[in-house]
Amino acid sequence: MIDQQGPLRILALADHWQGANCYAFVRAFRRGGHSVSSCSEADTIPRSWQLTPLKILRRLITPVLVSEYNRDVIAAADRLQPHLLFVFKGPYLTAETLRSVKAKGAIAINFFPDTSITADTRYIPRALPLYDWVFTTKSFGLGDMERLAGVRNASFLPHAFDPEVHAPVKLEQSDIDRYASDVCFIGTWSPKKEDLLLQLSHAMPDIKLRVWGAQWEKASSRMRSISEHQFVLGSEYAKCIRASRISLGLLVEARPGASSGDLITARSFEIPASGGFMLHERNDEVSRYFLEGKECAMFSDTDELVDKVKHYLANDNERRRVAEAGRLRCLESGYSVDARMEQVLAKYRALAASRVHIPDSGTDLPVPIAAGMLDHT
Repeated sequence: MIDQQGPLRILALADHWQGANCYAFVRAFRRGGHSVSSCSEADTIPRSWQLTPLKILRRLITPVLVSEYNRDVIAAADRLQPHLLFVFKGPYLTAETLRSVKAKGAIAINFFPDTSITADTRYIPRALPLYDWVFTTKSFGLGDMERLAGVRNASFLPHAFDPEVHAPVKLEQSDIDRYASDVCFIGTWSPKKEDLLLQLSHAMPDIKLRVWGAQWEKASSRMRSISEHQFVLGSEYAKCIRASRISLGLLVEARPGASSGDLITARSFEIPASGGFMLHERNDEVSRYFLEGKECAMFSDTDELVDKVKHYLANDNERRRVAEAGRLRCLESGYSVDARMEQVLAKYRALAASRVHIPDSGTDLPVPIAAGMLDHT
């Protein structure tokens, strides 16, 4: 019988780069004394190919690469014989592989961080019903998963900050030269985010507004002139937050298959944990985690965004007090990945104690797939 309180063997399907939210869980498990092996689909299925011929090639060979990746997962499970299979999203994990690893005795838990289960790959909605438990970072995701894939063994677990990455860092002059701004946004492009940033830039043309992240080449020419067209990852991400007087918490709009756009994101916790001043889109959910005006600032529309930026740029001491209180709230209220990891392990122990697994009929549930959805993101 497994000692449920003792160290576990964990097979984690997660990326390996510093600053990745999934890798934060890997390190948290290890800090907790557990033996963790990890597999990343990025080692097999390339994400960074941007040239058109390479994109065409990737589309053609994706089924072969997916098969190779799943063979790697099964081989890793054979070597480790894990107690827990921890899957971060699992865009390319097939239902057949999931069944195979579970048949070896592993309990399978998915941590799903996205707004939609149907917008990325066809593998996700087919595999999700087979997990012993699914944690979603979207409160509305529970209803979406049940409606679209019949997932009922699920609960809400918010994003978190990584204490190894998201902490106040000392800035050298070279860091200030590289990252300093009045207002910054770090995140992936979307039409809604572009619209907010352009309106802010139009209303306050003299401020230093900088935008970092992926896919900003999709933006208008005016927006592309604001974007740095670069990623900031790991410690550089924390430096960028610290070097900006205001860091924006902008939320993505609803994607196909999602009943809502984001209400909170990883940056909702990472900005204050890094010691940054956060100006976040207002909604009831983020208000559960931070007190408006004391631990962060919030806005509901473009006019209020502009007003809040003007106010806090003109009041340095107030801005610093709010940033300090926001970081303290993160530390005192258990918003770290280590605290989330303990919740994952508590669910594992409950499942292991009762050996409750989702009945597997051997067939996949019919799931509506977004039109035009490919096998890769």
